[in-house]
Amino acid sequence: MRKYLTIDLATRNVKSETLSGEALARAGRYLIAKTLVDRGLANIDPLGPENPLIFSAGPFAGTNFSNANRISVGCKSPLTGGVKESNGGGTMAFAMGQIGIAGITLENQSDDWIVIRIPLEGDITFEDASPYLGKGVFETADMLFEKYGDKVSLGICSPVGEYGGLISGIVFTDPEGRPTRISARGGVGAVMGSKKVKAIVCDKHKMPDFHERKKLMQSIKTYGGMIKDDPATQNLGARGTALVADVINHLGGLPV
Repeated sequence: MRKYLTIDLATRNVKSETLSGEALARAGRYLIAKTLVDRGLANIDPLGPENPLIFSAGPFAGTNFSNANRISVGCKSPLTGGVKESNGGGTMAFAMGQIGIAGITLENQSDDWIVIRIPLEGDITFEDASPYLGKGVFETADMLFEKYGDKVSLGICSPVGEYGGLISGIVFTDPEGRPTRISARGGVGAVMGSKKVKAIVCDKHKMPDFHERKKLMQSIKTYGGMIKDDPATQNLGARGTALVADVINHLGGLPV
């Protein structure tokens, strides 16, 4: 079981519900798409308070299961007007999983620029973000690590997102603490900026509890070995993602 948090930025109210079983397994992209479709958000302003901003992680987030720590960021896209899930790397989903959080939905808009602090224990707090406004993500990350320590993961609204640029992203810190992993497709950074959330700071902890933990660890090891030994994986490691450009183009994935 994991918690799902809904944060009303206008009132600073935090609602927590428990996800388990199939609902937990469907966290991530599915949850984002279903939430947006069920709410019928076709006619809302994507930069208005009615547009939720969703951060969702899969059921194995917080472990070293390959690809399990991707973060899904979703909202109505200000670029396309449709449902958007922007997938990113970094450590945010890892940290969320470690402290038992399956996802976070930000509702409405804050009156002032804030940093949302999500601790392992205690209440979520909303702190003044004015010292970080207008600063680049590397400078912002340095300042946040200085204040909160290095046992946290950061999700930062880029400067372009602050002023509503529609090609802006949300930047997440990598395992070395560098703000180098970005969710930007669909202009999700502009939605974070519209909510006046400069950053999310989430504690890291340890691998969460799982049923039949030994079997899980063995499965992780087996799966990791299969990926490592696969010729496609080895080719990607040697030649990079440019290796698949022809395939992607053949499938119609490139705008050419």
